[in-house]
Amino acid sequence: MADKEEKKEEGKPSGGGLLPIINLVLLVLVLAVGGFIAWKMISMESAPSSSDQTAVEQTDNTTIPEAEDDSDEPPVLIDIENITVNLADTDQSRFLRTQIKLEVRNEAAKMKVDESMVKINDMIITILASKTFDQIRTPQGKYALKEDLIYRMNRIVGGKPIKNLYFTDFVSQ
Repeated sequence: MADKEEKKEEGKPSGGGLLPIINLVLLVLVLAVGGFIAWKMISMESAPSSSDQTAVEQTDNTTIPEAEDDSDEPPVLIDIENITVNLADTDQSRFLRTQIKLEVRNEAAKMKVDESMVKINDMIITILASKTFDQIRTPQGKYALKEDLIYRMNRIVGGKPIKNLYFTDFVSQ
């Protein structure tokens, strides 16, 4: 009987086998391929364009009318009075005092903006009062505020007469 048991044990493969080795080789291969792809993606540099041609020929259909400034007139600056608002912070009472200069395209644009100055002042006060100190204290926050104000002012006036907005005074406490 002991002879039969020994024969059965001799017929069984040992516990290690070939499967763990294959798994290890496949794992190393997958990691190597993944690492190579990641390295290629990180080290890819865009080749400089050797052509001097524009990507799209500029025609009347491809030109944005608001982006063009055909006039040789210099831009005009408009002062907006000092604006002081309470900020929307709920934990503390904070305020913002600012003075703004608008850069408009020309004298005609200045007249359009002057006609809507009451609406523009109201919109500026409303937007500034809705902001918290954390939203406006960083340079990125101030830039986002500028972009938002320019967009909204141009919507009020109609078209794109306002080219830029400058904070000449910006104090928050």
